[in-house]
Amino acid sequence: MNLRQLEVFYAIMQAGTVSGAAKNLHVSQPNITRVLAHTEQQLGFSLFERVKGRLVPTQEAHRLLPDVEKIYRQLGEFQTLTEKVRSGHQHIRVGAPPILASKLLPPIVTKVNQQYGYSIDLMTGNHSELCQALLTNELDIAITFGEETPAGISHERLISETMRVLLPKDHLSPNLEQDSSISLSTVLAADIGIIALDDRDPLGVRLAAAIRAINTDFYASFTVRSYNAGAELAKLGAGIAIVDPWTADQYKNEENLKCVALSDSIDCSVSLLTSDIHAMSIATKNLLSFLKASDTSS
Repeated sequence: MNLRQLEVFYAIMQAGTVSGAAKNLHVSQPNITRVLAHTEQQLGFSLFERVKGRLVPTQEAHRLLPDVEKIYRQLGEFQTLTEKVRSGHQHIRVGAPPILASKLLPPIVTKVNQQYGYSIDLMTGNHSELCQALLTNELDIAITFGEETPAGISHERLISETMRVLLPKDHLSPNLEQDSSISLSTVLAADIGIIALDDRDPLGVRLAAAIRAINTDFYASFTVRSYNAGAELAKLGAGIAIVDPWTADQYKNEENLKCVALSDSIDCSVSLLTSDIHAMSIATKNLLSFLKASDTSS
């Protein structure tokens, strides 16, 4: 089915009659009838049956409808985009893990929007999803943990940080009550386990490597992909969470948790990822200027 045939099919599904579809599309009824007949001939099955003067969709038509509606939504989004381009409106698509999208980026994208009037999509995803979106031109830039990237993507370190420890207070030994830092060896020797991060995550890879350097037989009772999920488990006393500074900052005032630094620090750098394949717009370059000039520390 071509776009004209999809348009006629959808219009009939919406209106329920040929005359209604013709009116909505501003064409004649014979034109609608002709396109419908040609479409059904090409498909090899009927899309509608006449029942008491009305067109009743067949089961085949109902099966096609969800995908047709999806195409129409995409066309609508495309038309909106073309209108923005024609009017000179600039649009930026930024990707980040949820914690950076909610804590690090909002002040920056707000300033950019207020100064330039750009519309900004702030989308979330894990590291691999963000890299893929850059390669397929679904994102303009990504802000993420780690510096590991596939071919076709460049990285630039924006922030140098280290991971933090969230200790359930019910499991703190007296000597840790006043300490502002703790070694990973001490954490591993605690009477409750470490809540591991998924090893597909950049921070998860670094945490796992640091743990295995001390204990090659380490086994995690809990493994999470979300840093917040790790913090929530720690709050319930399920284990010790080792997380990024922004997640730690969210939970540092929790009654059941103590937030401390790791004395043997685990790198938690934040990087800017850009595509080597797709050109960067002026709007995106302006956003980068704000990003690099901002105080982005936790």
